[in-house]
This record gives sequence, C-alpha cells and structure tokens, in this order.
Amino acid sequence: MPPDSPTARTSGQLRRVLGALATVVATLVAIVLIPTSTAAGSATPSPLSSAQWHSAITRLATPAKGCYTASYPALAWRSTGCGAAPARPYAPKPGANAAGPHLPVVAPAGAHPAPGLTPDLVGNGIDYSAGVSGVLSGATGSFPTVSGVTSETGGGVPNSYSLQLNSAPFTSPICAGHAGCHGWEQFIYSNPGSGAGAAFIQFWILNYYTGCPAGWWSYGSDCYTNGPAVAVTSQPISNLAGLSLSGNVTGSTDTVIMTTGGGSVSASTADSTLGLSAAWNAVEFMIGGDGGGSGAIFNAGSTITVKTVTHNGTTNAPACLLEGFTGETNNLNLVNSPTYATGASPSLQSIQSNILTTPPSCASAQGTGDTHLQTFGGTYYDFQADGTFTLARSSAMTVQSNQIPGDSLGWPGAAVNSGVATQMGADTVAVCASRGLVVDGSATALASGGTIDLASGDRITRVGNQYAVTNPQGDNMTATVNPGYVDVHVGLGTYPQPVSGLLADAPGTTNQLRTSTGTVIPIPVDLQTLYQVYGDSWRVPAGQSLVAVCGEQTKNSDPTTPLWADQLPKAVHDKALALCQKDGVKNATLLEACTLDVGVLGDGAAGEFIGEAAPANVAFSEDTAGPVGENVAVTLPAGARDRYVRLNFTANSAQTGAQAGEFAVYDATGRNLALHAPVTASSETGGLPAANAVDGNAATYWQSKVGAWPSTLTVDLGAANALSSLAIALPPGWPTRTQTLSVQGSTDASSWTTLVGPATYTWTSP
Repeated sequence: MPPDSPTARTSGQLRRVLGALATVVATLVAIVLIPTSTAAGSATPSPLSSAQWHSAITRLATPAKGCYTASYPALAWRSTGCGAAPARPYAPKPGANAAGPHLPVVAPAGAHPAPGLTPDLVGNGIDYSAGVSGVLSGATGSFPTVSGVTSETGGGVPNSYSLQLNSAPFTSPICAGHAGCHGWEQFIYSNPGSGAGAAFIQFWILNYYTGCPAGWWSYGSDCYTNGPAVAVTSQPISNLAGLSLSGNVTGSTDTVIMTTGGGSVSASTADSTLGLSAAWNAVEFMIGGDGGGSGAIFNAGSTITVKTVTHNGTTNAPACLLEGFTGETNNLNLVNSPTYATGASPSLQSIQSNILTTPPSCASAQGTGDTHLQTFGGTYYDFQADGTFTLARSSAMTVQSNQIPGDSLGWPGAAVNSGVATQMGADTVAVCASRGLVVDGSATALASGGTIDLASGDRITRVGNQYAVTNPQGDNMTATVNPGYVDVHVGLGTYPQPVSGLLADAPGTTNQLRTSTGTVIPIPVDLQTLYQVYGDSWRVPAGQSLVAVCGEQTKNSDPTTPLWADQLPKAVHDKALALCQKDGVKNATLLEACTLDVGVLGDGAAGEFIGEAAPANVAFSEDTAGPVGENVAVTLPAGARDRYVRLNFTANSAQTGAQAGEFAVYDATGRNLALHAPVTASSETGGLPAANAVDGNAATYWQSKVGAWPSTLTVDLGAANALSSLAIALPPGWPTRTQTLSVQGSTDASSWTTLVGPATYTWTSP
C-alpha cells in the first residue's frame, strides 16, 4: 500500500534508574516465577502489586523476536501471533535532518510557528523531549492525570489517534555512503477509531535520497519500514489515563510494549535494522494523529499530564529539550515548564492543555511585582534595589531589568521594574512601562495579535499587554506591561544548561546563589549580603545597559531595610491579605509577597499569584530573612529538635533588664519558625510586651522588668522541628551593648535541655 502524502501543518503561535538494575531485578523475578519455556505461561501468582507489575513487565525482556502478551499477576510473556502494521508513514517533522539532541538545541531554519493567535500546539517539532547522558535502554510514556477530556477525533473519526515514543535522529550504520543521512525510530500504538489497534515499531532512514533498500517505502528523500505488529483492543480516549507505551532496546532486539487495563502486549524486531541501542539519547512521548502528519483533536477544556520515564543506568533526572521529532500533532498546547524526578524512575513530566499561558520552556524564572524574583531552580527572594541588573545570561540570550523606586506608586520603600530587555543574537528588544516596545533602539508599534519576525530568526509576539520574544533555540522573554511597572518571565529552551544572573542558582545547585565573580552564597541570606555582595555584583556597568532605551534615569542604590507586608498600614494590609487568601494563596512566602504587592500595586497584582507553585527554597523574605537591625546569630547544635525555645538572660551592659527587638528561630530549610508564633516572657515592662519580639518589626522590642534576673523569653513553634540556628536583633541605631544569655529547648515546655551554654554577645551600633 503506498504511503499517505504528508499533511502540511501550521503550528501555533507562542504564549504564556531504574535502568540496568531494573532489568536485572525484573529478570531475576521472572526466573523465579516463569518456567523455562518459550511460552513462559506460568500461573504462579506474582508478589507484585498491579502498579509494580506494570512497571516490571515493561522492563522484562521478551524471549525472542516476535509478538507476545502478558496479564497480571503473572510476570511472564506468552507468545502470540503477529500481524502487519499500517503501511502509512508516521512522518518526521519538517526539516528533521540532523542527528541530535544537542545542548543547547538549535532548531532548523524556519522552525518557528507561523503567525496567528494560537497556542504552542504539540507536534510538528514542538514538544518536550527527555535527553540523557550515555544511551537509553528504554523509556515509558504515560498520562498520570487526565482532566476534562470527553472526546477526541482524528480526521473526523472519533477515537482515532496514535501514541508515539520517538527517538531523535541518530547516526546509523544503514546510512553508510549517504552524506547527511540519519536513522530515526518510533515506537507506536495506532488506534484507528474503528477495529483493533496495533503496536509496532516504524523505522526511518532520513535523507537517503537514492532508491530505498528492499522492503522499504519511499517518502520524499526518506525511507521507512515497519516491524511486526501486535493487535491491541481498541482504546477509546476515555481510557487514556490507563494507557502506557514503552520502548526497550538491546544489542539484539528492539521491543515496543503497549499496556492497557487488560494487560500488556509487545512486538520485538532486530535492533540491527537501525542500531538504535548504540545511539538512543533522547526520547519524545506524545499523543497525536494516527499517521500522515494528522492531528488528534481534543474537546475544549482538556488537560493531560504527560510523563516520560527514562532508563539509562542512572538515577539522574533527564535533561529537557524543547523540541519534538514527529510530524503528527494534537490541539493541546504546552503549559509552562515541566517537572523532573530522580531515583528509580527518572522522569520528565509536563502538562498539555487548551488553556493559554506564557511561552513553554524547559525551565522558567521570573521577576514580578515589588520585586519578587524566582530562579530557574525555584529559589524565591525579594529584591528591592534600584538600578539595572542582569537577570539571566546564557550562550544565546541576555536579559536585563531596570528597577526604580516605587515613589510614583506612593511607596518609596518599594522597587519595581520600569522596563526589561533581551539580546538574542544580533537583536535587542526592550519592553518599557512608559515607552512600550523598542526594537534595536527604535520604538516599534505592534498591535495585539501581531507578530514581528526579525532577520536573525528571533520573533516578537504581542497578545494584549503581554510581549513574548523567542529565539530559534526556544529561549524566551515574556514581558507583561502593567500601570507603572513590568513583570518578566524568562524561559530556557534546554535545561539544565549554563546560565547566570539574578534568576540563576549556583551551577549544579537549587539552594545556593552565585555572584558574577563566582562566589557561592548559601541561602537564606542577610540583607547586607543580598544587596551589597550578591546584588551589586550583577549591576550592569554604565554603557552596557540594554534597558537604557526606556529612558529611565535610575540612581544605583541598595535598601537599608526591607519593606515587608507587616509594615503596611493595618487597614491596607488586612484588605490585601483578605484578597490574596480569597484567591487561594496559602504558602507563607507567596502570601506575604501577594499581600505586599496588592497593598503597594493594587488589586490586580494578586493575579500573578493565583495557582503559583510554592517556592522550592526561599533566600530572602519576611518568613526567612530574620531580624533586621543590630543582629546576633547563634548556631544550634546538630540534631536540635524542639517545639519550645527559650532565651535565658542574666546580664545587660546598658540596661537593668533583658531586651530583644526580634527573636528568630530557623529550621533546617532556613525558615523563621518564630515569626508571629506564641511567645511568653518571665516579665515585661509596660508597653514593651513579649509579642514585640516576634512581630517582624525590629523597631519594636520586648523588655523585661528592671532588675528581674534571670529573665526568659520563650517561643512556641507549634511542633517539634529540626532547628539550625537563631538570631536576636535590637532596634536599628541603638548604642553598642552586651547581653549574657543561654539557649534552652524543650518538647513539652516542662523538661528543658541546654542547647547553647551561657555566653556574652555584643550588639554593635552601626
């Protein structure tokens, strides 16, 4: 049967191991449970749960080439008949002519989506693929969650679709003597919508040009052929959450495994067809049309989670590649950035949906509101310095921001982005709160829904008040213009990759920062280190600003004290807090940031926090920064784990009573557990209660009664916690003094243990 003609596709426009060890374990289990027989039809009950069985069967080698079936609980393959696979091509994306992947991935010329207000539709080169070091021995794709899916059609036929595990193009022995030729292999499940489906492997020789080998079909300059197919009961789209597709390779056989609620089937053929086992280092898992470059069309409101588990003999998470390899598509768009998992089943997991969002990226970072930064690794911190800063710098992109005081908004202690800019290749694109879009130094009009393609291959798209700039590598900067300020999101086309700046963690970490000169800074950080060491290192020298075209004259300055939400007028604070809570913001760090932004910037600022994931780490915020003022830090002994922490004062060189402006107790993650916690004191001077010591405001303080020695200050952390350190601050500007104290801990407020013995500490006047 001749192959179908490829269907031209227009992609949407941008918007917002268990490796070798598993094989050994599964094989050992199989030896115990399976009789020595080609049929391997043991009825011996498996000790595995259903979920464990499904995982194990995908890693269990088939006895030989051919087709097999398996059903729970027997961990065994039973021989079954093979059939012919569909002769139609499951075509490669246009321009799929280079072996890959590469880090960073460089998309072929013309790979950008065509103009139009559509999302980043999956397929035809747009997807998240998982890359590994070394080679893959197998991969499994599944759909852990499916929401809102009620129907799917392909070519007008209900339940017509394919599942595909696709390799990247690779160097293959079959290409010998053919310049520019590469192999490409697909593990496919075809569900035609009527009649039984089939699982099989489709092999491709890309850019072979001359007559195809015997038994191969011609497809333009390419050739393709199929391995044997195994029949699969037709699966309606309502079964999607229960389906998985696996591909395994060895030096002798390549095997496709399709798993449904009724069990698993497999088909194996010779690895020597293309030699994938020696070169498989990237895999794309997707649902698309059933061949011929067709599309799978989901009903409106559909959202699916797509998970790709990789096996390459390590427990490392796979790298993310913002590219796909097949020409089939669906009508769902990539949503935000994927998540990564390490361990026995290293994986990349992403969401595809009908909803519109920022451009997809393998990792994203952001600078929003007044001004909250979140790195590519998920570290969150407040940053309120004024001046121009490098947010991100990679091999293909530089992003800068210009922060100005919030005076114009009525809040001099605040800082907001007045503009952001990126340089990608030869192009510089700035988005300014006051001037709008500036391209290569010239103010440029761009209506909502419009697109500008630059000669270098970069693209600018506008939707409403949001501008997205992307380069051929998949890197992007998205700027949202609000009244008086600009929010920015930065995305990477591959991850991990070398990147630096205020939005980057120290290389190889997700809980440390790094200055521009390479100094690594653990988190949480204090105010002076954050601004005068770390922040100042990322200031952009005069004459190197990409944001200067916005016309803002900004004086470089660092804050001497942070602006927290608790410092807002009570009526403003309470109103803002209520709005953020109504919008579902629960995480303590995000709730503080949301409350501050709504109080300073207005009700619309809350939208940035709706659905926001909790930070992975917090470097500097109200709940982690600790006391501000004249500060003394005390390290607690390793293993300290208490609910109650007590300071026992016995002397003060400047006062006949004990004093504390702020008392912070940090857990192992750097979070201040004492902030706003219940606190008691052995005595209080009128108007200076114990609560002042945990209110987040170092200007207020607790003081014991005159001459009341010893004096104690006790905080209830709510539960026993692993503790790392504490800090005691006095109000800013006080004269130098010493106090003598010890630190005690308790799990029940009755039996106390001395954590730090009596010592004299000095608070030095600035």
